[in-house]
Amino acid sequence: MQCKRVLARLLVVWFVANLAPHLVVFAATGRIYYQLSPLAGIAAETSIMLLNLLLPVVALRWEGQKQGVLTELGWHWPGARVIWIGIGAAAVMFALGIATQRLIANPVGLPRRTLTPFEVALAILMMLVLNTAAEETMFRGYLQTGFSRMYGPALGIGIAALLFGLRHLPMDIYGAVATHAAGAAWASRIIQMYGAAAGLGLARHWGGSNWASWIAHEGLMVVVIALSLLPRLAAK
Repeated sequence: MQCKRVLARLLVVWFVANLAPHLVVFAATGRIYYQLSPLAGIAAETSIMLLNLLLPVVALRWEGQKQGVLTELGWHWPGARVIWIGIGAAAVMFALGIATQRLIANPVGLPRRTLTPFEVALAILMMLVLNTAAEETMFRGYLQTGFSRMYGPALGIGIAALLFGLRHLPMDIYGAVATHAAGAAWASRIIQMYGAAAGLGLARHWGGSNWASWIAHEGLMVVVIALSLLPRLAAK
C-alpha cells in the first residue's frame, strides 16, 4: 500500500508539472502553446519549468520532510568528479546526436519561426538557467530517486527517462505534424531523446548528485543554442 501511494504521488507531481499546463492553455485559448506568439510560448514554457522546479520541493515538504530537501533532491556537491562525469556524459550524448543525424535523418523539430533579438535572449536565458535546473530537479532528483528506491537504479533511470521523453511528446507531435516529418525523423528524435535521458540518468547515478547531470544537460543546451538560436540572432 505504501509503495502504491509513493508511485501515485510521483506520477501526480509529474503530470501536474508537465502535462496539465498544456491542457490549461488549450482550454483557455483553443490552441496548444506552440501555436501561440513566441513571447506567450516562452511564458507557458517558463510556467512548466517553474512547476518542475518547485513541485518536488512542495511534495517533499508535504510528506513532512523539513530539513535537507535540496540534498534529498540530489543538489549536493560530492566532489570534483561530478565535473568529469558531466563532461563525459555530454560528449557521449553529443556524439550520439551527430551519429543519428548522419546515419538516419535530422530529428523531428519545431518549425522555424522569426524571433526578435529580445525573444532569442529570453529563450537562451530560460534554456540555460531555468530549464536545466528544473528538469534535473524533477526528473533526476525527484522521480529517478523515488523510482530507484522502489525498483532499483536500472528501472529508476529507465522510468524517469520514459517520463522525460513523454514530457517532450506534445512538442514532438506538433513539430512532426507542422513539418510533415518522415518516419526516419521520428526514429532519430526517439534515439536522441531517450539516449540523452538515459545519459543524464546515468550521470546522476554515477555522480551521486544532480550536479553531474546538470553539467551534462548544460553542455547539451549550449550545443542546441549554438545550432538553432544563435544563427537567428546573427541574422538580425
